[in-house]
Amino acid sequence: MISASKDIILRQEAYAFSHEAVTRHGLTIDEAFIRGIRHIGYRSNLHAIAELIDNSIQAYAQRIDLVFGYSDDGSAKKPNRIAIIDDGHGMPAAMMRLAMMWGGTHREDDREGLGRYGYGLPCAAVSIARCFRILSKLDRAPIFEVCLDLDDLELGSYRAANGLISLPDAQPAELPDFVSQHIQQHYPQGWRSGTIVVLEKLDRVEWTTALGMRTNLLRHLGVTYHKISDLAALYVDGTRVRPVDPLFLTPSADYFGLDDDRAVPLEPVTLSITNPASGRDGLVTLRYSWLPPTFGALDKTRDAVGLNANQRFPILKDYHGIIFSRNGRLIDVQNRLPWTVFINNDRYIRVEIEFSATLDELFGVTTSKQQVSVTAMVWDALRQAGIHKAIEQLRGKVKQAKSFRFEAVSRAPVPKPLAAVVQKRCLTEQAPKAAAPLHSLLVMDGVGGLAANQAHPLFNGSAGAMACAHALQKLVNMLANQASSTGTRAKDEYGDLLTAWCIAAWPDQPDV
Repeated sequence: MISASKDIILRQEAYAFSHEAVTRHGLTIDEAFIRGIRHIGYRSNLHAIAELIDNSIQAYAQRIDLVFGYSDDGSAKKPNRIAIIDDGHGMPAAMMRLAMMWGGTHREDDREGLGRYGYGLPCAAVSIARCFRILSKLDRAPIFEVCLDLDDLELGSYRAANGLISLPDAQPAELPDFVSQHIQQHYPQGWRSGTIVVLEKLDRVEWTTALGMRTNLLRHLGVTYHKISDLAALYVDGTRVRPVDPLFLTPSADYFGLDDDRAVPLEPVTLSITNPASGRDGLVTLRYSWLPPTFGALDKTRDAVGLNANQRFPILKDYHGIIFSRNGRLIDVQNRLPWTVFINNDRYIRVEIEFSATLDELFGVTTSKQQVSVTAMVWDALRQAGIHKAIEQLRGKVKQAKSFRFEAVSRAPVPKPLAAVVQKRCLTEQAPKAAAPLHSLLVMDGVGGLAANQAHPLFNGSAGAMACAHALQKLVNMLANQASSTGTRAKDEYGDLLTAWCIAAWPDQPDV
């Protein structure tokens, strides 16, 4: 890896100094282009941040951290800065300003890694923030920095005397305080080399709290990089990202052993396709699995709806359709095929198409690596490989499993209604004993609202400490599962509610 890193740095230096790149080339664009490029069409902040992580992986980073920075007033509810830190090989100073430009990459048309266009870093950064800076250092070298601030751009700060917009050269710099603190805590050997992208003036962040941001990033990145998670240790706000296989076939991935339900695989199929644009062959691998109809449920006797949805359910919902992976990195999910459409019942069939980047033209990969537009040539090859038959086979498996489940439920003894039991007892007993009343958790508060019923055993102390602890854990787990199966805003509201409850319950413990 060391020799590979040295080779890349030499290539970066050669690229930077070729054709007088350092002194002659500016952004070669105007302010209107920058404003427009912010709307390039990332589906979410999650997809944009993944672009920045791609760069770190290709720099041979062993560790990648997403770190949140907060305002000086002490509020830790919502970050006002985000840093992506890696310990890769870093960049020479001459390359740094080029890396901030659209198309500035020494990896142009590279088909071996994750990127090839040179658009990812600037596009992803400005889609989230109005200001971003790159700090980078080579091994045993000082830290350099270059910055692009859209507010300064509109004021003309980057326009040279000749009328062209040009980024300044990289300058020696110090790490931001929140980045320096994180490195001191998590890099015991120090930050020897690597690159840091700092996003500031966050005007297009989709989450209202740090909790919502952390939760969504952990899940999305876990799925996106589940096949290549061994390349680098990825952390979000100090929490390790765990791989999540959306086909639930990887025993080491999260949710594989959540309960006794297991995904059932079909035999994978691999085929070779020739790209007529380059004459190069690329491999395509089809993976299949089907899931028991109870796979997304907590209580296996009921459907995975509302509070009964388990932690797998958001994966079933968000990755519903054909999953496309390029060089081991998930890039798209589509539920419409030329011959069929995936409906809600198809959540329990899982199909993945993994393809080599040598076939990018045939799969219509976009510059942002978040969408494919599959050509007719590829669909024909996939049909010849039997994908349409496999999908129908998976549907048949799920339908059969659902019918077995229905028959099992139908054969189960139906308990008699409580009223019938009470009536029978009244007829056969002269003086039946009255049953102990079942207290409701909530009562009317006298002004038209609801309040906790102080007579309930959980609230009056009669239930005991262990029973109360178990009931509390069950309630929090149910709320967490419900939050995971709802939209981003609802997740944040659940998080805010639980945070406020913790503060009210334990006011003397600020870290709860």
